[in-house]
Amino acid sequence: MLRRAARFPVICFPHPHGPVQKHAVGLPALTAGWPLSRPGPAGQLPSGPLPTGSAEVRAQLRHLLRSDAESQPAADHLLGLKAGPAVRAFYAAPHNDAAYWVAETGWTPRAHEALRLLAQATDLGLPPARYGSPDLPRLPDSLRATATANPLGRAELRLTDALLRYLSDLQRGHLIAGTLTPLLTTDSLAAPAAAQQLHQALDAPNLSRALLALQPPARAYRLLQTAWQRALHASPLDSVRLMADTTAGFRRVALNLERLRWAAPTDSEYVVVNIPAYRLQVLKNEQVVLSQRVVVGKPEFATPTISSRIGVFVVAPEWRVPYSIAVREFLPELQRDPAYLADHHYRLYDGRGRLLNPWNINWKKITPETFVYAIRQRAGSYNALGNVVFYFSNRHAVFLHDTPSRNAFKRPERALSHGCVRVETPLKLADYLLRREGRARELPAMYRSIQAHQTQTYELRRSLPIYLRYYTCETDNGRLVFLPDIYSRDAQLAAALFAGLGQ
Repeated sequence: MLRRAARFPVICFPHPHGPVQKHAVGLPALTAGWPLSRPGPAGQLPSGPLPTGSAEVRAQLRHLLRSDAESQPAADHLLGLKAGPAVRAFYAAPHNDAAYWVAETGWTPRAHEALRLLAQATDLGLPPARYGSPDLPRLPDSLRATATANPLGRAELRLTDALLRYLSDLQRGHLIAGTLTPLLTTDSLAAPAAAQQLHQALDAPNLSRALLALQPPARAYRLLQTAWQRALHASPLDSVRLMADTTAGFRRVALNLERLRWAAPTDSEYVVVNIPAYRLQVLKNEQVVLSQRVVVGKPEFATPTISSRIGVFVVAPEWRVPYSIAVREFLPELQRDPAYLADHHYRLYDGRGRLLNPWNINWKKITPETFVYAIRQRAGSYNALGNVVFYFSNRHAVFLHDTPSRNAFKRPERALSHGCVRVETPLKLADYLLRREGRARELPAMYRSIQAHQTQTYELRRSLPIYLRYYTCETDNGRLVFLPDIYSRDAQLAAALFAGLGQ
């Protein structure tokens, strides 16, 4: 459940490279700094060394944490702990005789600070229900009211459990990157690190600020989170219809903040392709210095998410048709008419690289299993790779390239390729790559090679990071923009991210 039924205005505005986004959210200009959430007043925190808790609470903790390794999972389940290994690591020596949140009278001032932070999780794109809200603040009293054994120790452990999961979710995401598996509850290696970070936050002058400082520093993450907070807390505008369902907006934002927590770019200079936005950008020192439309893979040939580095580009390239495309698309054409290759500037080779005459082959007898040929397309204006191709290491054999099919860039939906990324004006990127290395003098020769259809390879002295990402929510001038989920990935991710929360 969301913290409050906030409403915010819907303002239609065009996406820079697509149709009008009728569900975009109007926001004021981005001015907020980091951290993005509002920590509680520092004056409520106790000064000096942290209290170790009363003898009664410490005794309850020792009793509750006393179990052998085999029985710990069952004990954690009975205690309501979802990150049991991390909780036990938190209370391990030299912290095995301390209580941090509970006194004999109930929650301590520091605990109230922590509970306020958890209640504000919506601001950060996290569901408060995951961390026990709204029941956790009442837990000490409710446990005592039901005569539960060791009530104060149980409350202490539950708050520690919630905070450990919160800081892990905030820093690295709730799920293991690219999967549907929760991180902290399954990754035993993450438990000691989370426990250590919570201890470090407790040693800081302000617990809230220390925890919020664990968030990813990436530009896209900060912009999206700030835009969401401004939308969540916006004042209604009299002249604009209000959005009635904040939950839907929260889910979309939360999914993409999760993706950004997995692996958002933090380099000082990099290329990023947001697949659902059909857009490539080059950023330097957090400023967009180049932006272009792109064509990405069809849903059945989805462009993968990749982190790599552009190390080389080739002008006037030859295209070597992948086997999968050759048997799926070229073989049927050859079975109809062997002249198809010559008509489209292709050549046929055997496995040893010898040129073959396609008319000498009985294509009717060739199947995908017996297809042992290589098809190549010569450099030229007709070449499927266009005038330039940019290579970066990845297991999917995906790359950026030019294309002779220019009309595709006029379409609002551009999921049209076999998985590679076609760039609208790729020579601008080639120009940028050479200039950043002080090689502008090589540009005239590069253009001459293109005109003459002479293949030329350019090895970069400084490779440039490139990220292919899938974000269905982003920002534009401080406003939220919701993008089409072209590969239908959001629903599955949402099911895992909000499992058991009723959202």
